Amino acid sequence: MGMDRRSFLGLAGAGLGGTVLLAACSQIGGNKRVKGPTIGMLQFIDAAPPNSVRKGFMAALAKAGYVEGKSLNVIQKDAAGELANTTLVAKQFVGAPVDLFLAIGTPPLQAAMQVAPATLPVVFCYCSNPWGAGAGTPPGGVGQHKPNVVGTIGTNPVGKELDLAREVDPNLSTVGLIYNPGEPNSEFEAKVLLQEAARRGIRVETQPVANSGEVLQAAQALAEDKVGAFVKIGDYATIQAFSSICKVGLERKIPVYSVDPPDIDLPGCLGVIGWSYYDDGFAAGELAVRVLKGESPAKMAFEPLTKTELLLNRTTAKAIDVTLSEPLLQRANKVVG
Repeated sequence: MGMDRRSFLGLAGAGLGGTVLLAACSQIGGNKRVKGPTIGMLQFIDAAPPNSVRKGFMAALAKAGYVEGKSLNVIQKDAAGELANTTLVAKQFVGAPVDLFLAIGTPPLQAAMQVAPATLPVVFCYCSNPWGAGAGTPPGGVGQHKPNVVGTIGTNPVGKELDLAREVDPNLSTVGLIYNPGEPNSEFEAKVLLQEAARRGIRVETQPVANSGEVLQAAQALAEDKVGAFVKIGDYATIQAFSSICKVGLERKIPVYSVDPPDIDLPGCLGVIGWSYYDDGFAAGELAVRVLKGESPAKMAFEPLTKTELLLNRTTAKAIDVTLSEPLLQRANKVVG
């Protein structure tokens, strides 16, 4: 279960010396410990994309016979969007102790590498730039990463996102991007987007934000600049406040595109092209199974994601007076409305 920010910081500040109290050794997450390995699962926020990753991970383990409560113990936490909390939870996992650390996202990966001993395997997913986090060097083959760290690479397909926007509007010349440059993943993907946009002759108008509370005002500012579309990258601030961008898109009849498949169900989101987060988690789960069965992460390579999904929202298209071509609709993995 995730822990909200107030509860989490209340624990941290209640004279616990900067650590989070664990349940008794015979208890894991409120359940009795069963015979089998213990996995500590940490994500940065409680949101649809990382939650979908976690479901995929658990499905892969179950397929291999590691079933929570029967042959597997799980401690699952989110950091409530606070970097300091990732370190607190990482220390909690090490003290438990856990047999494997699952880091869902870059901040949890950074905390795991900072805190975990070299003997504790760390599997990561939902991460676009493990190199920037210090996990290794591209492409992350055997001998190119920390010996106890392995995972999946999910740099979002922002070039394809721009291609989708251009296919819907062949005259598209400008897009608006809102992101938090303080997040390593966001800064990395923003640079990739700018490079891909330059190759396509598209200008990117940016609005930096420090948190999700600034997203609505940033979207309104970009709308005033008359951008032709909003685009999204992997960014925690806009994950938490994407509905604000969609709201402005609907009001100003500006197409909104995302790389997060769950976003397609939000009114105002016109199209998504991105990874299946469930598949990302499943692939990471398969890596974890290999580790649990005795294979060393040092002998394994990072695995890049390769299969994207195209999702379209016909209801949003009608609301903003945009026509989605029949060939585009036929290519889509999912059409809403």
